[in-house]
Amino acid sequence: MKKRNNALPSYVSYEDLDQVGEATLFYGFTPIKTVTVHHEDSAVAKNLSDGEVVVDHDTHEIGAVVKLDEKIALLNLYEREKLYTLPQPLMFFQRKNTRHKNELHYGLEILGATKPMAEAILIQASLAILSDVGEKNLHVEINSIGDKESLTRFSKEITAYYKKHLADLPASCRPLVKKDVFSLLGCQHGKCEELARNCPKSINFLSEKSRLHFKEVLEYLETLDIPYSINNTLVANRDYCTETIFEIRREDKDSHPVAIGIRYDTLAKRLGQKKDVSAVGISLAIPSRRVPQSKKIKKSSVEKITHPSIVFMQLGNEAKLLSLRVLETLRKHRIPVAHTMLREKMSGQIGLVEKTQAPVIMIMGKKEAMEQSVIIRDSETRSQDSVLITDAPAKLKKYRV
Repeated sequence: MKKRNNALPSYVSYEDLDQVGEATLFYGFTPIKTVTVHHEDSAVAKNLSDGEVVVDHDTHEIGAVVKLDEKIALLNLYEREKLYTLPQPLMFFQRKNTRHKNELHYGLEILGATKPMAEAILIQASLAILSDVGEKNLHVEINSIGDKESLTRFSKEITAYYKKHLADLPASCRPLVKKDVFSLLGCQHGKCEELARNCPKSINFLSEKSRLHFKEVLEYLETLDIPYSINNTLVANRDYCTETIFEIRREDKDSHPVAIGIRYDTLAKRLGQKKDVSAVGISLAIPSRRVPQSKKIKKSSVEKITHPSIVFMQLGNEAKLLSLRVLETLRKHRIPVAHTMLREKMSGQIGLVEKTQAPVIMIMGKKEAMEQSVIIRDSETRSQDSVLITDAPAKLKKYRV
């Protein structure tokens, strides 16, 4: 294996990683310093959106929130550091600043990924993190508002619906029909909730491209046996958000989400950048008592996880669908692997093998996916074995990886 280049970018930091940060390393996220939100970022956010909370329109003291100014600060970092010149996509993890002393807030972001697997990785990694800290009986609520074409059709239809029922809305909510009709879907006033249940559904107005994107996201959830439900009232700011919106919630319907995710592909151009940046992220809120800050991850553990002895290659759509299950199975046994799941071309996976000179290569193709197995190949001897996914950890440990 090649040694690490110690000249890390100034925004990257492997110092003071906690339990949550360690889990993200197994999925391939790079830890970065908390991105500073400047006054200019907040000013731009205010111009783009009246509220700092994108998905959950309710003001609350606990629970996950998505803040527009944080997304703006991240995209400004992406532009300032010329991160678009690096192999895409990029996967970042950061611990966020929060005023809540009883909660820790984290963010996982994927920049430069258009495919549905990006959403699947965020959801799977977040559920793994939440499970590690003791959360149980979680489920995903998900929806799609589609692309620009989809949004135009849906916005027209839902505006007409609320104008028709204007007299039925509470007086305080009527201005929202013109100001931000989407926010009515998240309003907790009894009459608004009733109208939201019967309003047009965004998924019925998806373009073919958006319909296929959402379908693939759901296929990943089903393959991973992740409990989910489609929540038609779950929407995001139509000025810069697109496609998928998702939340991770406890069984208690009155509790606030423990994680919120959005895709914000059109935000970069709204900021004046030359090109759109495909971007999707999730924000997590975890009770402080569940993540001991006195227990930091050792540098030796970080080195092992970030420089694994195994490369995981997936060949074909069937293997892609099942690959996250393989990754989580290995993570539970603390076996790290290098992967390029979010890269579409085979050359990216071959390049990873050549770059890392990994002694072990794990391969899953269509046949293996159907058999719930993987091929484990010794790079030196060229010998290989086919083993069930459940047996892979024991086999890999024999290679002392």
